[in-house]
Amino acid sequence: MATEYEWKFRVTPEIMETLQAAFPGEEIAMETTYYDTPSGSLSRRKLTLRLRGENGKTVCACKSRLADGARGEWETACGDITQAVELLLGLGCPPELGELAKEGLTPVCGARFRRLAAALTYRDARLEVALDQGVLVGGGKELPFWEAEVELKSGSREAADSFARELAEKYGLIPEEKSKFQRALNLTREGCFRQLFDKYDRLVIFDTETTGLDGARDEIIEFSAVVLEEREGQCQVIETYDQLITLSPGSAIPEQIQRLTGITPQDIRERGIPKTRVCRDIAQMIEGNTLLLAYNAGFDLIFLYYMLLRDGDAAILQGKDKLDLLTVYRDRRSYPHKLCNAIESYGLQGQVVNSHRAIDDVLATVEVMKAMEREKDDLISYVNIFGYLAKYGCDGKKIRSVRYRPQGFEPGTPVYQKEEAYV
Repeated sequence: MATEYEWKFRVTPEIMETLQAAFPGEEIAMETTYYDTPSGSLSRRKLTLRLRGENGKTVCACKSRLADGARGEWETACGDITQAVELLLGLGCPPELGELAKEGLTPVCGARFRRLAAALTYRDARLEVALDQGVLVGGGKELPFWEAEVELKSGSREAADSFARELAEKYGLIPEEKSKFQRALNLTREGCFRQLFDKYDRLVIFDTETTGLDGARDEIIEFSAVVLEEREGQCQVIETYDQLITLSPGSAIPEQIQRLTGITPQDIRERGIPKTRVCRDIAQMIEGNTLLLAYNAGFDLIFLYYMLLRDGDAAILQGKDKLDLLTVYRDRRSYPHKLCNAIESYGLQGQVVNSHRAIDDVLATVEVMKAMEREKDDLISYVNIFGYLAKYGCDGKKIRSVRYRPQGFEPGTPVYQKEEAYV
């Protein structure tokens, strides 16, 4: 294994010309294709797998992030990705590459660029300054880029770091935190909840219809969910779930709930399924590294907890992160803050409806969430932070893993930037 230490910088086209004059070197035409599994498991585990053409020579490389911030790199001359994986495993690259590759490998993004590579010595270090300009390719889109890299070939990291800092100060360079792969992959994932999928394997957006407002006493009569996963760089619906649920002996659906939802006792008798079955379905749906999302999630999660406590296993909720889309909307828009208001505010009328049926409302929530991400990509900052209206205080049963922070009727400082107010 080679250990790769490098310093990356973004540059402007004008500065690139200056750097090319200062560091003349060998010109290399490069065309890179990055591979991942359909579910994106390599990128989630910080593994980068690429095939790169370098002046007609094809090289496959695997890179892995190391604990000290460097990258482990394994490289072999090979033009077939499946054969290359076997060769890389033989060179000692992480065994999980072989296990994950069994899912199948597919090209997800790439880059085409021209590199000027100049070798030099600085103090006790042998360095390479690589000046790259070209385009990143992903999702049918191209993004021009200009980039300078300093790579340590041998010698001390301290000397290389000193050279990189001097280079940045002299030419006004900006550090580039993301690799070409990460930036190209982001092109394929625009509008795909990319920050959430960087952390979670699955998103479960759900909604409930209930017989009342008390989660400990009233019951869920309809549970609906949409399960999203990232596959081949795209956000895909892998499951849509919608079930009416039978009532416990002695329970009834109040007239006002029947009028609001359109769900009648006859519907429940004819189409309702047992709570124990729904609890098993939910347990399977949310297993693994899953984020739970809802509009007014605090309400739905309390009902879900009590149903699982009585008829399933409430422990399946432990360790599951949670995101409330109502909290996000309060930070974005003025009162009122119902789901129907969010639908109208984001211009989604005609596409979705807020019918007070769980399946319609959860599908509407998905579209509202997409609109929220397009507006401002900060959904990840709201995980496990629920807002409450400061005027009325934070009452009712609380979720221990959630932090509660006050909000007003008008948009203000985002709740994730406020001091914690209730635990």
